[in-house]
Amino acid sequence: MREVCEMLDIRKKRTTPYHPEGNGLVERTNRTIHNILLALSKDGHQHDWDIQLPFCLLAYRGTIHSSTGFTPHYLWTGRDLRLPIDLRYPLQSPDPTTPQTFATKLREVIRSAHNAARVTLENASLHQKQHFDRHTSAAAFQIGDLVMHYHPIAPNQFSPTRRHTRRTTPFHSPFF
Repeated sequence: MREVCEMLDIRKKRTTPYHPEGNGLVERTNRTIHNILLALSKDGHQHDWDIQLPFCLLAYRGTIHSSTGFTPHYLWTGRDLRLPIDLRYPLQSPDPTTPQTFATKLREVIRSAHNAARVTLENASLHQKQHFDRHTSAAAFQIGDLVMHYHPIAPNQFSPTRRHTRRTTPFHSPFF
């Protein structure tokens, strides 16, 4: 697996097991899958979520994400997802290749997909920033305005740089 990750420029991230808060992408994916499960179990079939889970995963992996422009399956495998309906139609037989040329072509396909997804993610990020910034305004301070002044807290109470007591906060006001 290490060689595959190196070949595809994948950086593995290790987090604490059963602690999705350590990895925001996993937390967001879990929330999306949970929402899909809730949508499928609206009819009162909440007891069979384990039967519905493969269908949720198929829907998630086969749906184009607006932030990347690709399906998760395509970004991971470099080819489109074969749906159950595709089993009725024969596969186009690829040209016979050696494992090395197949790996090289797969690497090129996945790299180009990742680069395109990276560009799409940057555009989505800029769009989200513009959407967020519509409701914010920069603070314009003038000379003579009253402001809060920050005094950092020292590591412990005996530190010589400690500037306040336990009853005061690290912010002091007003200062000119």
